[in-house]
Amino acid sequence: MSENIENLARWFPPDPAVFALCLDRSTTPRVESCCPGQEQVANGSVVRSGKHQISNHNHISSDRRNSSDKSLTNGHAKFLENSNYSNGQLQTSESINSVSRSTTNGTERKKSLQSSILSNSQNGVTLQSLKETGVLNQRSNALSPTNKVFRKGDSSATSKGQTLSDHSQTGTSSLLSTSLKGITVLGVISAMAAIGIASTGDWLALLIICAQLVAVALLIFAVLKYRWFYVALMTVRRDIKGGYRYAKILFSIGRAQRYNESVISLFDKNVKKHPNKVCFYFEEEVWNFRDVDEASNRVANYFASQGLKKGDCVSVFMENRPEYVCVWLGLSKIGIIPALINFHLRLQPLKHSIEVAKSKALIFGRELGGAIQEVVDLGLVSDLPLFATGKLEQDSVIIKNSLDLDSELDKSPITPPKLTEKINFTDKLLYIYTSGTTGLPKAAIIKNSRFLFFTMGIHNFMGISKNEVIYDPLPLYHTAGGMLGVGQALIFGCTAVLRRKFSARAYFKDCAKYNCSAAQYIGEICRYLLSTPPSPDDKNHHIRMMFGNGLRPQIWETFSKRFNIKTISEFYGATEGNCNIINIDNHVGSVGFISMIAPFIYPVTLIRIDEATGEPIRDPKTGLVMRCKPDEPGELVGKIIENHPVREFEGYADSTATTKKIVRGVFNRTDAVFRTGDVLVMDEFGYFYFKDRTGDTFRWKGENCSTAEVEAVVSNVCGLKDAVVYGVEIPGADGRAGMAAILDPEETVDMSSLAAGVTRALPSYARPLFVRVVKQIDMTGTYKMKKIDLQKDGYDVTRVSEKIYFFTGGKYVLLDNELYSKIQNCEVRV
Repeated sequence: MSENIENLARWFPPDPAVFALCLDRSTTPRVESCCPGQEQVANGSVVRSGKHQISNHNHISSDRRNSSDKSLTNGHAKFLENSNYSNGQLQTSESINSVSRSTTNGTERKKSLQSSILSNSQNGVTLQSLKETGVLNQRSNALSPTNKVFRKGDSSATSKGQTLSDHSQTGTSSLLSTSLKGITVLGVISAMAAIGIASTGDWLALLIICAQLVAVALLIFAVLKYRWFYVALMTVRRDIKGGYRYAKILFSIGRAQRYNESVISLFDKNVKKHPNKVCFYFEEEVWNFRDVDEASNRVANYFASQGLKKGDCVSVFMENRPEYVCVWLGLSKIGIIPALINFHLRLQPLKHSIEVAKSKALIFGRELGGAIQEVVDLGLVSDLPLFATGKLEQDSVIIKNSLDLDSELDKSPITPPKLTEKINFTDKLLYIYTSGTTGLPKAAIIKNSRFLFFTMGIHNFMGISKNEVIYDPLPLYHTAGGMLGVGQALIFGCTAVLRRKFSARAYFKDCAKYNCSAAQYIGEICRYLLSTPPSPDDKNHHIRMMFGNGLRPQIWETFSKRFNIKTISEFYGATEGNCNIINIDNHVGSVGFISMIAPFIYPVTLIRIDEATGEPIRDPKTGLVMRCKPDEPGELVGKIIENHPVREFEGYADSTATTKKIVRGVFNRTDAVFRTGDVLVMDEFGYFYFKDRTGDTFRWKGENCSTAEVEAVVSNVCGLKDAVVYGVEIPGADGRAGMAAILDPEETVDMSSLAAGVTRALPSYARPLFVRVVKQIDMTGTYKMKKIDLQKDGYDVTRVSEKIYFFTGGKYVLLDNELYSKIQNCEVRV
């Protein structure tokens, strides 16, 4: 028995390189400059930030590379120093693609390594470089989940992106073969011992042997899967915390499903529990829960009297104020589906948004009367009832044939409406519009179940108290402001502070004024706040947590320190999707995580996509979609499970738009996933980092913009000339700004008319910031205009000979070298 143990020890010699690698891991993301291309010094290395291009073997940018890269040659040299000799032989298990040759009296081992060749004899050891020997340089298939990319210039890196995990797998092939021998020998010996002991009836000894076998098996597994154990050790605390909170969410949503609860029924409970508690603060107004309930009851009773019924849709087009919530809440009380339309929309996009939801009526704020008059002139459905609400302002446009909703509501009763049909957990609650690749806004279906999941998710994952006062300056037509913020008040009885429009200078003043303890943000808000001059208001508040999405990793810690924010919970989520993740442990730059110990609990993942087409890349052998490895950019997708409150994808009001967001036959022949349209990167610890949008969209000023929608406007203004729109990165700015390339060989486009046209037809965030006049546009085989080369050129006047214009002060001006330099140096505000 002792001989076998000694043999086992020889089969599994210690591997110093493995443990050195384990200790050398760095999990802190690299901080990138505000302006891409600037040099940064971190961990003793000078790097430049780079742009991401999606392909099969892309490196990630320097802000996500870890600092522990080491050459294979140095790693093996260090190993040789620590190696032991016995009878003149070098004993080591460290090899990659090893070839062993044995003799009777002495053993000579020759090992071909990806980075070096190790030759040994009785008298010494010689290390020969890979380049000198001409050994085939190929990328190995690493077993470890690690996929750390070598820096450019590393002598050990291959042209296809050889990974550090290749090095960490040293000795894997020999370990596998020798471990099988060890397991076989141990199994035979143990089986014989077990039979002998069982025959004598010594069951205690049998149990001890079984326990020893389990321990040995775990030890062998740990040796072979040491990296998995390391990742598990580093993330188990996070996973337990996240698992517990996720279980609370599932319990809460399951209870609501079991008792058929809805947003309305849970709000009614809060009204009965504390009618006098403040529900909303707005400017100098204070609305308690009773006020909100009575105002929404007036809306419900009035529209019920107009013959509208459960399942009908009414469009809501208003700016932020408490009445906005009361209107959609009142409609929902009788089963009418409010369509919350972006109040920045104008002309055709606005007309489309009203019509695509098959609205039976339109409620609009008087402050937006001019926009309504424009769509009426475009030919909005002539018999569509129009209801105006709000104060008349100096520039308000009075719409003919519109009814004064405020005067009608004054006559409507405040008592709860009489329901002809019950409002159910699975009923549609809202339409919230999202911009996609189809060209115009899409009405995403929000059921009661999804609204509850969103609000319960934020509440439980962040640990929000029911006594929280939440600052919510975001648009109420958005998921973030209208659901996650307002939902905390409606569902959990918190207090929300609403604001008509965001103000950077008033942000923390308001937080102090209303004694807020939590606040919402989007990435652009954080950048605007940092750009304000330092003030005592920066820390004169009681905000303990902020939650939102889009906070850039480069300013994360600066923002947290300046404004004394202890907890920042960055999240990622699509309004209509099932891939919602959240950062619960202040991990800088991360938008959320999944467990690497049990990833099946929440089935979201990254898939490889084709850079040119944006379509998923499939394995030519199996036909199934290919998953991304750690640190490899890919599109985030989530598995769809029908009738599941978390995994279901309800889709859009337009069924055609719904089918375009679903991919089938992904990881098996029968499954289906929801496509987010966003490129993320996941590290080996399961943390996700947002990278870019895919497809025909770009994100600017916190809004997703459809390139097809902008192209249509630009083309119409320019006399139906061909135009292609894409997003370009600007130093110091979040997201990508819109840029248009117009086919105009004769240069006849009137830039003044173009500026006036896009200003009139598009919201500020969708207007092309740059315009390039081109003499030709390359086409694909299906007659689509190519964008990739144009996007790579961007607005760089140093590499583009054609004229480029910059939108500033309401007009397009010629972009010269001086103006270009100012934009690159963040001297021009965009």
